[in-house]
Amino acid sequence: MSKDMKKKLKKERAGRPPPTKYQRSIKHIERAQEAIQAQKRQIEAERKYRQQANTSTDVKSIASSDSEVDEIDMLGAPSFEDLALEFNNQIGQAVDSADDTDEEAEDSSENGMEDEEMEAETSVQRLNYQIEESDSGLILDNRFETMESENGETEDEQSQYETEDEQPPFESDPSSEDDEAATNDPYTLHTAYNLSPAVMEAIAANPARTETSTMSFGSLGNVYVELPISLPARSIQGLKNIIAKERYAKPATLPTIPKATDDDTIDWSNLHVKERIARHITDKLDGLQRDTFAILNGYQDLYYPNRNFENADRLRYVYCLHALNHVLKAVSKIQHHTIKLTANKTTGKRKPTEDRFRRPTRVSKPKLGEESVVGLECRDQGFVRPKVLIVVPFRESVLQCVTVLKRLFAGEEEKGVLNWKRFTEEYGGGSSLHFPRKNPKPADYERTFAGNIDDNFRLGIAFNRSTMKLYAKYYSSDVIIASPLGLRMAIGAKGEKHRDYDFLANIELLIIDQAEVCYAQNWDHVLHLMEHLHHQPKSTEYTEFSRVREWCLTGWSKFYRQTVFLTAFELPEFRLLYNKHCHNYHGKVRSNKRITTGTMKHVVVRVPQNFQRIETTNLDSHDTARFSHFVNVVLPQARTVAMARCLIYVPSYFDFVRLRNHFKKEELSFTQICEYTPDAKIARARDMFFHGSKHFLLYSERAHFFRRHRIRGIRHLILYAPPVFPHFYPELVNLMIKENQNPHDGVDDESMTVTVLYTAFDAYQLAEMVGHSRAKSMIKAPSSVCRFTTDQN
Repeated sequence: MSKDMKKKLKKERAGRPPPTKYQRSIKHIERAQEAIQAQKRQIEAERKYRQQANTSTDVKSIASSDSEVDEIDMLGAPSFEDLALEFNNQIGQAVDSADDTDEEAEDSSENGMEDEEMEAETSVQRLNYQIEESDSGLILDNRFETMESENGETEDEQSQYETEDEQPPFESDPSSEDDEAATNDPYTLHTAYNLSPAVMEAIAANPARTETSTMSFGSLGNVYVELPISLPARSIQGLKNIIAKERYAKPATLPTIPKATDDDTIDWSNLHVKERIARHITDKLDGLQRDTFAILNGYQDLYYPNRNFENADRLRYVYCLHALNHVLKAVSKIQHHTIKLTANKTTGKRKPTEDRFRRPTRVSKPKLGEESVVGLECRDQGFVRPKVLIVVPFRESVLQCVTVLKRLFAGEEEKGVLNWKRFTEEYGGGSSLHFPRKNPKPADYERTFAGNIDDNFRLGIAFNRSTMKLYAKYYSSDVIIASPLGLRMAIGAKGEKHRDYDFLANIELLIIDQAEVCYAQNWDHVLHLMEHLHHQPKSTEYTEFSRVREWCLTGWSKFYRQTVFLTAFELPEFRLLYNKHCHNYHGKVRSNKRITTGTMKHVVVRVPQNFQRIETTNLDSHDTARFSHFVNVVLPQARTVAMARCLIYVPSYFDFVRLRNHFKKEELSFTQICEYTPDAKIARARDMFFHGSKHFLLYSERAHFFRRHRIRGIRHLILYAPPVFPHFYPELVNLMIKENQNPHDGVDDESMTVTVLYTAFDAYQLAEMVGHSRAKSMIKAPSSVCRFTTDQN
């Protein structure tokens, strides 16, 4: 190049803007490729030299040739095969080691470098069509440098490609050591591949074919693990080789118990937790948190019925950590693929002229979690964007969850969290309930209803590399935190004109916290939600089908969803949801809650407690059997004068309405308190019952849960069924203390009674009250009546 051309080029450079980060990356890649070309020429020259040397040795004697070979070996000269192997190993790694020093290895002159800079407009095209030739075939090297985010965070999500000859064979179960070395990230292992026909046949069966194992899991105690049983694949003759190489997801295995360490340190990189999250984890995790995170990080369903006020914050921290880690991995993968697709689209518009007459490129098959570049296909998302759904009962619970997410994502700074002030104003504040200091409410009541207890809300949260946006639109959110009522109003009911549940089509992680409070609110809302998960969207406005995962298109999303279910106690409704709606192909883990004494031990009033078993063998008719037993056996005795001031506690509102209608029909002397009774009528009902103007008081469990009334004047207590909330039993019985009685009623304290009706289908509630061993013996006892006293508790 002449001096005039150089001066002209310098003037043009002076007027150009500085190169972007992407352009600099392209230059590094091109320089690395030039270095590879130089190494290739060096190897070719070495091979020619070897051939000439071998030809010359043919005319020499055998002794002389042997001495020469020994001399070469003693000098340590590398053989051609060693150089070729070294060359092949360097391919695919040159980008990582490419820097400004690569200019020394280039075999181009200064003029050649300047010509290359003048051809910058075709640098992107040459990137994807540069063909590297070697003895093992044609290799396409199109790796990007480590992408840097705006805050300087690096994402090591580069794709590494090998030649087709070097790629290990694909198997139905990618359990080879090479695949394990490629990636051990549980997120990739869980979402990257389709299910094998054997696994699909096992989990899609009704009932599913599972194998149950019992194991001791640290702080979680004994847990039951259900894993799908995949039968051996049938041998089908005539399958093409390409079909036989289909790669499937790994089968489920037992969860790994974390090892206890003396210094309580955790290597978060080994657990594949994003570095952005790990640097904001300041608190040490205790044994319960370690064990819980081990199961969640393995993408297995978790049913934990031992949640209480002491471990609530620790469990919330763990599932928020897991949810944020899941979202950031998905967002980072999608953004990385978007960059690759954009570059691939740009290069596809025009190919470089020098590559026009070359042989077609043969692209190696991608390793675990990677995609090909030529004909790039990135399957990294579902029908819609929302991935995580957290169901909690109150706005106060949302405030605590978002606070944990904010601390893990942005630390103590609020700059990276948008709309934080608005959020604290709408979801913060004190409780709307009044907690009297005189005759205070129970401690668990004040802790349950502390803070903002509004139960109608939906909050969308969107994440990117540097910001966390609250109040994002639902279809632009990664995480949705909502109440059962808020979701029910959004979903709508059958027949309504305006319904929308497309945002639930791609839920990959479902967390239901405080399930017992959701049950007290309205359990039908939760069941309605479960019935509308993973439906095919009615609208394709928010769907990019070219990037939708194959298992989403085939309707297998429910088999990939991880469900976390946290509750304070066991209920048949909870177990039904766990068995019917949890189909995770990685398996399910259920913690065993073993109760020895139950809540009966907290009864302090000296009163006989009679438990009457109702004989029924059919679940569909047990409600009718209970009602018949009450009307024909219990009620005639309770109508006597000796049973005055009798409170009838009814857990189910449907049973409450049934009894109320019967009392009205029989014109019995009664009053009522339910969750829908106005305050004025509640005060009047309590007054009439205390002074004896009404014989019966019908009292619903939901009224007691939301109001926790201190009913006075109770002489006889009948529990129509065991209470759903087990600690309500000692509360109700202890209301019969002498301080709460009317001294002018003329009833002897020794005549007070407590009666509990139960069936064999009330085993969970009964075990919470009296313990597992007693409940089992009471259900199978030959006598239908069991009596306990306060001394026996």
